[in-house]
Amino acid sequence: MFSRIHLDGFSLVMHSMDYCKLEKEEALDLLRGKKVAVGFKKSAIDLALESALANRGEGGQACTMVVRTTHWVIPHYWRAMVSKFIESYVTWKLPLEKYGLKPDHPFEEDYASCQMAIIPENFFEEADKGMIRFKKTPKWCFCDEGIEFEDGTTLEADVVILATGYDGDKKLKAIIPEPFRSWLEFPWGLMPLYRGTIHPLIPNMGFVGYVQSNSNVRASELRSMWLNRLMDEKFKLPSKEKMLYQFYKEMKVMKKSSRFYKNHCISTFSIQHADDLCNDMGLNPRRKSNLFLDVFCPYGSQDYRFDQEETK
Repeated sequence: MFSRIHLDGFSLVMHSMDYCKLEKEEALDLLRGKKVAVGFKKSAIDLALESALANRGEGGQACTMVVRTTHWVIPHYWRAMVSKFIESYVTWKLPLEKYGLKPDHPFEEDYASCQMAIIPENFFEEADKGMIRFKKTPKWCFCDEGIEFEDGTTLEADVVILATGYDGDKKLKAIIPEPFRSWLEFPWGLMPLYRGTIHPLIPNMGFVGYVQSNSNVRASELRSMWLNRLMDEKFKLPSKEKMLYQFYKEMKVMKKSSRFYKNHCISTFSIQHADDLCNDMGLNPRRKSNLFLDVFCPYGSQDYRFDQEETK
């Protein structure tokens, strides 16, 4: 449910999850003619563009994106390239410096922690028209006019949409009883999921979709298949100690790659992760038709179709 706040210039606060439940016309009515404020990350970027498109024409109002931390964004047609080249290309292709949105940290860190966001087509065109604006600030709070920033300035807002993530950890802690709740992030402050799915200290439970990748749908589908075969006893798990040690090695890779490693992202070793899942299931991890393609061509979702394959 979203909450309504009745102030002089400010009427509605809602989470992006609630916004997504609205029908198309309901969403347009909510945004049309309204001064909208959102954050600056994945779903917030999409929301800002929707607000700008809904406010085209007479009486349209600009959407303001409140930017606490800048992260790299990439065009909607991006493909894999070398990190430094990507930074140069993205800085040339997108007006990040013009709007104060160029991060201070390398692109590789955002890629390694699944922090990067994809900019939809026409996003910066709407910004150039003044329909999407940006306000950089480390802190903000609600006030009678709408939002007050750390520097004392205010922003009038009719609608504020909080695209703040989904608090997966809090939801898990709410449904898992003790003593297992205390072990969720034990022993490293990050949920130690073997193969991104099994917590070595919590029996009879699998976690699918918690660990991010550069292709969350593909990773989750592979883990679901892996978990299904595990439940059918097609293979066995190693000891708790071996599972924890495997996670520890993965965490060391994440720590070396990004300061944002606690987002639990496997994008820097996603192919190895998929290979491990395939090997466990008794399936060939080399998904291409020949060695040349396997070495030089990127892997996509279609490479992981197992319709005709037999398990060991």
